Amino acid sequence: MAGPGNFNGNDERNTAAERPLEPTEARQGFRGKPVLIVLLAGLVLALVAWIPAEWWGQKIAPSKDPATETTRPTTAPQQPQNSQPTTTP
Repeated sequence: MAGPGNFNGNDERNTAAERPLEPTEARQGFRGKPVLIVLLAGLVLALVAWIPAEWWGQKIAPSKDPATETTRPTTAPQQPQNSQPTTTP
């Protein structure tokens, strides 16, 4: 009696596995409309999520209007009071 771990050369499964496969039998799946529908549905779902996120992000973003921005005055670096050009003898 052959159990699940006993394999002999007379097994029917071995002869079926050794038979060359036709190109249509060797394929894992079919391309065509089902794959295209899945890809397009994924793209639509991504856009459905992205567009409201962009609108919401623009709505809560800080204003970039230069008229409303506060600016600090810049000051030039100050020179020491007693700075005179020195000459070397």
